[in-house]
Amino acid sequence: MMAIIKVEHLNYKYSNSDTQAIDDVSLEIQTGDWVAIVGHNGSGKSTLAKLLIGLMAADSGKITIDDQELTPESVWQIREKVGMVFQNPDNQFVGATVADDVAFGMENRSVDRDTMVTRVNHALEQVGMLDYKDREPANLSGGQKQRVALAGIIAIAPKILILDEATSMLDPRGRQAILQVIQQLKDDLNLTVLSITHDINEAANADRIVVIDDGHFVEESTPSELFNHGKQLVEMGLDVPLPEKVKDALQERHIAVPESYLDERGLVDWLRTSRLNK
Repeated sequence: MMAIIKVEHLNYKYSNSDTQAIDDVSLEIQTGDWVAIVGHNGSGKSTLAKLLIGLMAADSGKITIDDQELTPESVWQIREKVGMVFQNPDNQFVGATVADDVAFGMENRSVDRDTMVTRVNHALEQVGMLDYKDREPANLSGGQKQRVALAGIIAIAPKILILDEATSMLDPRGRQAILQVIQQLKDDLNLTVLSITHDINEAANADRIVVIDDGHFVEESTPSELFNHGKQLVEMGLDVPLPEKVKDALQERHIAVPESYLDERGLVDWLRTSRLNK
């Protein structure tokens, strides 16, 4: 499988800082994968995301997106392939209505009106917001705003979707709803998803997780492998998923629990069939 994102020995330091925000980071992301990049606040996650789409220029190193090296000359071509949803969707709204906002990215790409209307309706339908297309974005809830921001990205049909703390302002129910939409879109469109997050439960949706700590690449593994390092996660300023906390509490009571990672549904299923209920 081809690496659609390739980062080689990337370095970046803010002008007002004495330390590296990104320090010799290298990684590859395969086409169609969902990769979560996790780390504590200030670890360099969002800086990496901005470097990937050329919002900031690296001090050194190389970024290749879909076989094209990121340079000042190629940055606009690369942005055609990448859609990014930020933490605060209000920062992305420019249209008077939901439909206008979803159409904005296509207007910049000179898409004809008939195609634009079709894509707007389809994108809004995919995120469950078609009935709101004539509403003002300012009157939507936080979760609805994130759905509209996501629809705007879907409409331009990128190959890569980057989520930069995109669910951090949502309540647990809204967060889960958005993640389910993204998972469905990934499966339907073969999107490559890069999720920048400090929420370990959001990271559990990914195929692989990359851990960054103070600008350094620390580890790359599957969610199940990473979540077994409970104490190490805490030491890096990360939380431990609820199922792992429950398993630890049971182990402290000398109750044998599965060694492999269980998500919340898997833990509930195990508890139902275990001897705890007998």
